Amino acid sequence: MSNTFLQRRRPVLFYVRMIVLALVTFVAVGLVIQTALMPNNPPNHRVPAPGGGPGDVIGIDQNGKMIGFGEHPPPLQLLPGTRLVHDVSVGYPHSTLGAVSAAVQYWGQIASTLDPARAAQIGTVIADPAWTTAAVELSKGPINTRKRLGLPTSGPAPDGASVLLTPMAYQIQQITADSVTVLLLGYYQITLPGQEPENRIGVFPLQMHWAAGDWKMPVPTLSADYSGLEAMPGSDVAAAMGWLPLASR
Repeated sequence: MSNTFLQRRRPVLFYVRMIVLALVTFVAVGLVIQTALMPNNPPNHRVPAPGGGPGDVIGIDQNGKMIGFGEHPPPLQLLPGTRLVHDVSVGYPHSTLGAVSAAVQYWGQIASTLDPARAAQIGTVIADPAWTTAAVELSKGPINTRKRLGLPTSGPAPDGASVLLTPMAYQIQQITADSVTVLLLGYYQITLPGQEPENRIGVFPLQMHWAAGDWKMPVPTLSADYSGLEAMPGSDVAAAMGWLPLASR
């Protein structure tokens, strides 16, 4: 391995490690984000568009498994919310499919912003009413992410700086009538000014609780290590680990 190669990759590894530190800050409020840093400096993952479309899937059973499709189910078609509140889709049915659909929407919102005010606003929409400090706690995530990336911690994010979560697959755990733990497998994309986007694979768990007539995010209590479930979305390895594909939205 040449010195030139090492010099070229070091900035990428630096920023990836910084975003991991920033994401781990979410653990302080119980959002366990486990971003995968593949060994041997893997190439940047390109995010494929999930397949499937409306009508491909009837639904999933109480265990989170697709109904009537055997060992190779098509991508799960998520349900849309019935209304928008502060540009967050809400209003999901009281079902396992509704919980998965809400989890994909909520994770996609909270993990894809560098704006503390926006994160706080999202918190007022998706949090269980019992989690009274959600807005304040969630607003800290973008601040710490910016800090770890060397970005200004106040004011608008610099042009060209962004983060984006693209969920690609799901698993279900710990199902009760009013509570579901949804695991999402997806790409976390980091873009910094003047640099090409970098995608890393991660497992993103989220507890869902039925409250106030919708699926909400309760005070986070997850502490399990899901790093053993990291795999390339859509691969045979992912399927063997129990990951089921999500359709594009």
